[in-house]
Amino acid sequence: MLRLALSWLLVVCSVAVHAEGEAGGGSAARYIHLEPAFVVNYGSSGRMKYLRTEVSLKVSSGAAAAMVSQHKPYIRNNLVLLLSAQEPETMNSAKGRESLRRVCLDEVRAVMNQLEGMPSVDDLYFNNFVVQN
Repeated sequence: MLRLALSWLLVVCSVAVHAEGEAGGGSAARYIHLEPAFVVNYGSSGRMKYLRTEVSLKVSSGAAAAMVSQHKPYIRNNLVLLLSAQEPETMNSAKGRESLRRVCLDEVRAVMNQLEGMPSVDDLYFNNFVVQN
């Protein structure tokens, strides 16, 4: 009998905690994948160099996701221009790629501020990053 009562108490408590998590949060992260992958040539001199990367944007609400999705062409255009303006030193080091990731995030936020009056994007991720020098 005691075992049954403890089991019942455990079920009731776990349901209450789960319901509280759903009601209190509502801010589950959402990811917007900018498809197709970015394929750009970069570098200002020498042989042609290529980058292929997939980019995802993290947003915290459905409203932000809708706003960002509406402006994907503008965002993609600015990221293509930004990525193609890079030099090999940036593309070939972990520190350079992290710096580039932050610059890309700042660019996306600037676009969203200009178009919607708020940054809307919490973070930007490179899902893969392949360069050919």
